[in-house]
Parts: sequence; C-alpha cells; structure tokens
Amino acid sequence: MSDTLRILLFFAALMTGGWIVYKIRKLQVKMQDAIFWVVFAVILFILGIFPQAGFWLTERLGIMSPANLIFLVIIFLLMEKVFTLSIIVSQLEEKISILSAEVALRSNAMEKRMEEVEKGAEKENKKNEKNRA
Repeated sequence: MSDTLRILLFFAALMTGGWIVYKIRKLQVKMQDAIFWVVFAVILFILGIFPQAGFWLTERLGIMSPANLIFLVIIFLLMEKVFTLSIIVSQLEEKISILSAEVALRSNAMEKRMEEVEKGAEKENKKNEKNRA
C-alpha cells in the first residue's frame, strides 16, 4: 500500500471523525447515523495506520491489491448506507401519503361542519327576523 494512500485514508478518517463529532455536538445527526459514520472512520483509520491488515485481508480474500480492498470496503459500506436510506425514504413516503389522506378527510369533515353551522345560523337569523316583524 502506497504512502499516499495511507495518508489519504488517515486524513479521510480524521475529517470524517471530526465532522461527525461536530454534528453530534450541534445535535444535527441521529445517533444511529453517527454510529455508522464513526465505524466508517475507524475502518479507514485502521486501514491507514495498519497496512498489514490490508495486505492480510487482501491475501485471504484473493483480491489483487490492498487499494482494491479499500475501494471494495468503502463501496460496500456506502452501498449499505444508501440501501438503509432508501428504506427510510420509502417508510417516510408511506407516512406522508397516510398523513395527507388524513388531512384531506379532516378538512372535508371540517368543511361539512362549517356548512352545517352556517345553515343553522341562517335559520336562527330568519327566526329572529320573523319574531321582530
């Protein structure tokens, strides 16, 4: 593994770790997401600091080079994150459609109630006018 790749991995791990700590302090990230990104940064850090682990895994898995292993690991982790986010988006879309249907039903019911109240008020006004005459 080249020194340039090791430095890039170390830098990426530090930047990812620093960024997620900043977001946690600002309460802008959920804990589940924070854990994922911390694990991601730790994996990058381990692969950058201990290149022997990359060589060992490369040998065991039959991959051509440690750089390919690193790309494979990063792609796998990011694909897992995209899949998780896709599930979350699908669930949110379902909730939005249910909420919009509920709002439409409640709005329709409220309009009917308002019409009934207006009709009742008109009848009261007519009765009052007849009583005055």
